[in-house]
Amino acid sequence: MDTNELRLSAVPATGFSPQAKPDSWLYLVTEPDTATRLLADGVPLRKTHPLLLTERGGVAHWLTKMTDDPPGLFAITPVVLRLRRTMVSEWLEPDPDHSAEFSAPCYLLSGSR
Repeated sequence: MDTNELRLSAVPATGFSPQAKPDSWLYLVTEPDTATRLLADGVPLRKTHPLLLTERGGVAHWLTKMTDDPPGLFAITPVVLRLRRTMVSEWLEPDPDHSAEFSAPCYLLSGSR
């Protein structure tokens, strides 16, 4: 999926709160190399390895999880990407496991709908 069409962009990893209300964006927290690849090549729709996306309120939990993982696993500061919810809504599947873990709605971008 085209980066410009999705309005995919990196945003500062600060200012996210678990109490944040949903907005018109969905968010992805990832390593810098993956973020660079997604920004350059676009977002793939893959049923076998779907991307995990969350509402704004889930970003703080996701960042905490990545930085609290075993030392060295995420030694580089994660990058937060956002994309327009309306552009991917038809390809989203609810992810109840991550939704419970992050205390915010999470989705898999699989393209299987």
